[in-house]
Amino acid sequence: MNAFQDGIRLFKEGRFAESVEKLHAVASAEHTNHKAWNALGVALSRTGDIDQAIVCFENALLLDSANQTYLKNLDRAKAKRFGGVRITPLAEEKPIATATAVPEDRFSPEAIIEKARKIVEKPVDPLVFVDASPPLYTHSAPESSTSSPTGDQAEEFLNRALSLFGQASYHEMPDLMQEALSYVDKAIAVNPAFYDAWQLKVSVLIATGSDNHEDLTDALEACDRALAIKPDQAAMWFNKAGILESLGRYDEAITAYDRSYAYSADEPMRLGLILMKKGATLEAVGRDALALQVYEQVPVQDRFFGDAMEKKAEFLEQSGEMDLAIPSLRTAGMSHLKQQQYEKALHVFDHLLLLNQTDEEASYNKGIALLSLYDKSQSRDLLENALINFDIALQAQPDNMTYLIQKGRCLLDLGRFEEGLQYLDRALWINPSDGITLMNKGIALYQLSRHDEALKYFDLVCSHYPEHSAAWIMKSRIHLDWKQYDAALMEIDEAIRRSGDDPRAFDQKAVILRALGREKEAAESEQKARDLSEMSPE
Repeated sequence: MNAFQDGIRLFKEGRFAESVEKLHAVASAEHTNHKAWNALGVALSRTGDIDQAIVCFENALLLDSANQTYLKNLDRAKAKRFGGVRITPLAEEKPIATATAVPEDRFSPEAIIEKARKIVEKPVDPLVFVDASPPLYTHSAPESSTSSPTGDQAEEFLNRALSLFGQASYHEMPDLMQEALSYVDKAIAVNPAFYDAWQLKVSVLIATGSDNHEDLTDALEACDRALAIKPDQAAMWFNKAGILESLGRYDEAITAYDRSYAYSADEPMRLGLILMKKGATLEAVGRDALALQVYEQVPVQDRFFGDAMEKKAEFLEQSGEMDLAIPSLRTAGMSHLKQQQYEKALHVFDHLLLLNQTDEEASYNKGIALLSLYDKSQSRDLLENALINFDIALQAQPDNMTYLIQKGRCLLDLGRFEEGLQYLDRALWINPSDGITLMNKGIALYQLSRHDEALKYFDLVCSHYPEHSAAWIMKSRIHLDWKQYDAALMEIDEAIRRSGDDPRAFDQKAVILRALGREKEAAESEQKARDLSEMSPE
């Protein structure tokens, strides 16, 4: 049984902490093993570490973006972090909608709803929810040794080393790291051509070599031994380049980065990281012009594109070319937003605002970054700061729909519902069919116990976007509150028909069925909700 299968076994036995240690070791040694990242995320969620579980699911999706199991696991982890139905505007770059100013008295709910109803029959774009993912440093996955008594013994030593490495790195236990190294050496002694063992030895020595020059030298030797077995392993060339850079052997490091790049054609996600590391190494030896050329090679869709644009802007600022530096900074900030690198985005937008305090675009985008960080931390200070930035943007364009929506969202999240509703009304007057804003307003009204009004807005969402199951859930919830159980059941069934994998819908259906005295069906619905809430490690 290999280490991954062992981790799955431990999970199925309910030994979640042990499973985390085993799967953490696999993911640490095999960074391109998307199955290991997913399984580690599931195990972490069972130990209550939801934030780290989300990172693992996002890493798995970076490697296998179409995997529906990983997508469902990520959605469920996010739902565990913050429960309840909450639909909010997207934090993505989109065209700014503008309109001529309209009198305040035309923002009445009746006027907006009437205007929205008149355009129900017009075609509208579907709601699209976009999710990006954080950076991931990738390795090539190891292969098993040949099946033989010697190979089995080497595999056994390696599995023990992986387990110890997982415990040592997860719990930061240096003594266990040394024990892991001893078992790796035993595996290599049994089978000197065991690439997987050499790969793990490099990982262990890099982990211990941050303040130990001798371990880095040993890691370099292990890289060379591994590359003698498999000379086309891009990850190992990358490891070698990093070690050489740490040892101050920059020219050799640049050559190794080039070899890693050459062997990474089938793994484009690694390209940006290699180029960024090569560029930094070139800067370290004073070859700035060549470094800039390398940064400019980072692909636009790469997660390091924003970093590359920041470096380009830095060079342009140093040379006094501010008219070129500012667009590069804007591009960097938007790239960070799209990659969900919100702290990096904040740094860029703060720099732009330092250059021009009235830069409305930078203020708006800074607000978006702050809102995104709020979604993760629920820090009120972030909301207050975001509100300030949206106010700056609105001072420049008072009738910009996008700015109005985001300010309204901030006010709602701050509990200032009446104020928030005013800004959502202004946005809806400009575009009465905007589904996310309609949904947000309905939720705000529901939270204010203004259920009659809320229902009208959920009806509009269902009219414009009938596949949007959250609106059906909210309609059902209102009728459940009113004890109109037949209507509530019909609407929750509609939500399930449109999105049959949402455990919240089945939980709500169980409540309705129980109120109707249909206990057996209620129990079945509860079981379905539990089944859907379970994450799959495989």
